[in-house]
Amino acid sequence: MADRDGERVEARNSAGFEAPAGMTADPVVLAPLHGRLHVLLSRRDTPPQVGRWALPGGFMNSDERPEETAQRKLTEKTGVGAVYLEQLQTYGDPGRDPRGWIPAIAYLALIEAAVLRDESAARWFPVDELPAPLAFDHTDIVRDGVERLRGKLWYSNIAMGLLPETFTMTQARRLYEAISGVRYEASNFRRSLEQSGLVRSTGAVVKGVPGRPAMLYEFVSRQPAWSLRRSRQPALLGRPLPPASSQ
Repeated sequence: MADRDGERVEARNSAGFEAPAGMTADPVVLAPLHGRLHVLLSRRDTPPQVGRWALPGGFMNSDERPEETAQRKLTEKTGVGAVYLEQLQTYGDPGRDPRGWIPAIAYLALIEAAVLRDESAARWFPVDELPAPLAFDHTDIVRDGVERLRGKLWYSNIAMGLLPETFTMTQARRLYEAISGVRYEASNFRRSLEQSGLVRSTGAVVKGVPGRPAMLYEFVSRQPAWSLRRSRQPALLGRPLPPASSQ
């Protein structure tokens, strides 16, 4: 195990080969907030790199799986309860941690920002305005997580948990814009999402509102699913202007 005081530690296995001094599990927790994609970070209060913002992960125990460590550390450091985590990538650069050879297994989650308690010491940061520098190689891990999420947005129903069971195309478009960081042309967005095969019309409309009634849609499956159709991302109008306040 790596030295908790930040001292460099070396380890060898029973065969005499150099071995990792420890392993961490680090959750990349993303959420749309104020029209932009944010990542959840906590400030380090132990060496090394005390005071830097970091992903809310930590060392694995021998009696738990990596995803269990990621969930446990997320709850300990932020108060966020159980969330769906999917494995992102393993980071094993021998120089990524000043304490020694300490690989990390990163996990990805997309949640509602409101689940973070107000009294938590953790904070949401826009993914394109991270506090610099983050601890270790966490800037690279956040970047990879954002790329993975945006890559899956149009080929899976990963956004399902952030929309009501039935929703309008305007609701869906605003969510997709917040996650992707770009603005879509409305009619092209509707056509592309319909053609993905991931959503379908319910046949119902929103009632009791002025103007033309908006059609209600739903995801075809409430379980994780991928599009079986080759659909293009819709035409863009450009990047949306950042809101007046991102916090």
